[in-house]
Amino acid sequence: MAVYRVDISVLNDDYSGFTKLLSSHGLSLHIRIYSDNGIDNLLLDVGPSNRIIKYNSELLGLDLRDVKAVVLSHRHYDHTGGLKYVLRVNNSVGRRLTVIAHPWIFKPSITLSSGKQEFDKGIPYSYEELINLKPNLILTKSPLHVFDSTYYLGEIGNYLDLSKYKEGFYTVLDDGELVPDNLPDDTGLGIKVEGLGLVVLSGCSHSGIVNIVKQASEIFKENVYAIVGGLHMLKYSEEDIRESIKLLEDLGVTNLYVGHCTGFKAEKILSEEFRDNFYKIHTGFKITLKSR
Repeated sequence: MAVYRVDISVLNDDYSGFTKLLSSHGLSLHIRIYSDNGIDNLLLDVGPSNRIIKYNSELLGLDLRDVKAVVLSHRHYDHTGGLKYVLRVNNSVGRRLTVIAHPWIFKPSITLSSGKQEFDKGIPYSYEELINLKPNLILTKSPLHVFDSTYYLGEIGNYLDLSKYKEGFYTVLDDGELVPDNLPDDTGLGIKVEGLGLVVLSGCSHSGIVNIVKQASEIFKENVYAIVGGLHMLKYSEEDIRESIKLLEDLGVTNLYVGHCTGFKAEKILSEEFRDNFYKIHTGFKITLKSR
């Protein structure tokens, strides 16, 4: 069935704007999808903590008992930390919440770079802790149909090689060996909105926003109308930012709603290029994309 409207509320971003909401490094998007079949609610990521997701959802009047699925864009704590709260809220009404993620969601995530060492950057819960909360856990590398005209994008192809921006990330193999981590679990969501085109939602874009958008375009065979989320360009050179802009425009992108890890330099260049179609999101920011 055709999707004719999508409402997006930012439950957490690094910046809270002129609101009374809580903010912390991370991202969570509440997405309401209107189709001829009715209304479906889901979350892309759950921010860094249970406290933030609880407080902000209540203040924004968003009942997380109405959420039918949570999609985790990748395993970093700032996108997975609020998962226990969302599961408990759904358990309170006897519902097993569907959680969709890459099979690497529970792998250790470590950052080792000059001046920065983080040994616990991954999801802050063990597999056993979450299974005790009885989620309907779906782990897949492949694209997955979630709701009407809505897809989890799966493991992202490397159409544009930006692997140099993944240096310093490590994981641990099953035999205990520490190895470089190219973050294969980083992905996003695609929603086809009738009369507009594709809306691509990304948590952090470690895979490269161009790669994520390209994959969404190939799954749906459509150009991309809008991008919402974090673009992880904070370490990009100006040359790579401008190349990414050109490639995004070639894929049809005309509207950007970005924040979290995009970075000031990139936001400045993106805002100059996309002008009135550039929006800096913040906690509490609301977006409505509709054709009727």
